[in-house]
Amino acid sequence: MSITKVTSPAVIRISAATAICFSIIGKLSALLQSIPQAVLGGIMLLLFGTIASVGVQNLMQHKVDMNDTRNVIIISVMLTMGLGGAALSSGSFAISGIGLAAVVGVVLNLVLPKTKKIEE
Repeated sequence: MSITKVTSPAVIRISAATAICFSIIGKLSALLQSIPQAVLGGIMLLLFGTIASVGVQNLMQHKVDMNDTRNVIIISVMLTMGLGGAALSSGSFAISGIGLAAVVGVVLNLVLPKTKKIEE
């Protein structure tokens, strides 16, 4: 949505259905696997760069106070865990990457004390 500016729910539904078909139908999966690794790498750079820039834009629009140590800690830990390849596993359950970073961000947001506003 950020690159194409298309926000129609119908288009998003069609995209989701197409992605599901690609993952289920073997011939379509083989077609996707035939794409060279260099091309996929370029697509991934664009995809994750766009996701990161939308996140920063969201922080700016909502005027998140980056002078607040709590906010800096949450953002830095999430970025480090998401980009650094951290993984958490227990038995057959495993979570890593963006999923782990999101969970850690929610937990830190709930656990870290909020700073009190000084009334003047």
